Amino acid sequence: MTRREVREQLFILVYQREFYGDEEFEEQRDIYLQDQEFPLEIRKELLDKLEKMKEHEEEIDGKIQEYSHGWSLDRINMEELAILRIGVYEALYDEDVPVGVALNEAVELAKIYGSSGARSFINGILGNIVHE
Repeated sequence: MTRREVREQLFILVYQREFYGDEEFEEQRDIYLQDQEFPLEIRKELLDKLEKMKEHEEEIDGKIQEYSHGWSLDRINMEELAILRIGVYEALYDEDVPVGVALNEAVELAKIYGSSGARSFINGILGNIVHE
């Protein structure tokens, strides 16, 4: 499985968490991971990234809120919010992912899952966050 495919699976899980909320997410996550039959190392990587994102959730959401001028988090499309959270996490907290790669991959996810203006919206917010 490529890094991009792992990132896409992470996006699906982060989106599920937003969609289901924390109470139902663990059950839904486990069902999803079991259904996908990921190799053990991929499953571990996804769970580790989810845990680390949760550890930094307040800071990640704070950065998104600060740089999404005029947009509260609840106004941002769930797909785009999930992409932003992954992008901020990878750019600021995941030492294995270069900042430029984090930005580019977030834009690539936006092309697939975001609305028509998502690429520019996500690129602008993430660009401002990493260049502060």
